[in-house]
Amino acid sequence: METLLMNNQSPEEKPEVLSTFQRLIIIAIVLSAFTGIVIGAMRSAGLGGSALLYIGVPTFIALAFASTSKSKSVLGATLKAITFIILISGPILQEGFICMIMAAPILYIAGALVAWPIDHYRKKKNNASKLNSFVLPSLLVLMSLEGVIDETSFDRINTIEHTQVIDASVNQIKTRMANSRKINPSDSVFGKLFPQPDKINADGISVGDRHWTDISYLKWIYWNEKRGKTLFEVAEHRDNFIRFKPVSDNSYLNSYLTWKESSVFLKTVSAEQTQVTWRIRFQRDIDPAWYVQPLQRYAVSIVAQQMVESLK
Repeated sequence: METLLMNNQSPEEKPEVLSTFQRLIIIAIVLSAFTGIVIGAMRSAGLGGSALLYIGVPTFIALAFASTSKSKSVLGATLKAITFIILISGPILQEGFICMIMAAPILYIAGALVAWPIDHYRKKKNNASKLNSFVLPSLLVLMSLEGVIDETSFDRINTIEHTQVIDASVNQIKTRMANSRKINPSDSVFGKLFPQPDKINADGISVGDRHWTDISYLKWIYWNEKRGKTLFEVAEHRDNFIRFKPVSDNSYLNSYLTWKESSVFLKTVSAEQTQVTWRIRFQRDIDPAWYVQPLQRYAVSIVAQQMVESLK
């Protein structure tokens, strides 16, 4: 009894076995392991690119953590747990660091939209705040259905082009296009984060000729290089127009988008200048469209620019 009084504890009080931080770590580890199992099952079922993965799973994580957290701020604790999950998801999910960075905003948004209303309800404890604590998570559940079936999917086909005037005649441009050439890396910080073409091995520009595009990617930003090839075949060749169709793609980009067509338009500006337009059609293979599509369009626009500049 004296010992208990010295520690300012009553006989009925029990010492806390785990601190809030320790509980946070344990919950995050359990949720990370569970997430790995769920993601594996989704990929096996063909739902690895749907919003069910990128919105539904983080929403569930946020709901599960928010309902078990005893922290004063559910929002703060949830965001901390999501940060921990992101950091350890590489070894568990075998994803690259860039992939985790790109997915992080959705995780944080979903976590915040689930946790913030709960914090608000705890403070106000009225019917309006209680209703709000259900509305936002319900909307996230509906948003997670994108890509699961055709009726809940948005158009996936995109067209990007880049136009630039090059100091060369049309015939000179064609000669350069018919031969193998290196592609300079993008100056854009965003472009450096994504898989980039670095060389084209060409055997001509007649119909049936093939072009192999080497694509490299540093999975962990500075190391663990991954390389692949995208094979295109000349499908059409007219005086000022060349169209390529994709034949195969084993590059890292194949996990996120599908090339549909690549076309080159040549317009004579003067005897020594040609306007070159490189147009690329591709299919977005992951959701949600509101988040992924702008990123992919920007990344492919950089590729189109690199292809034009390789003809200088």
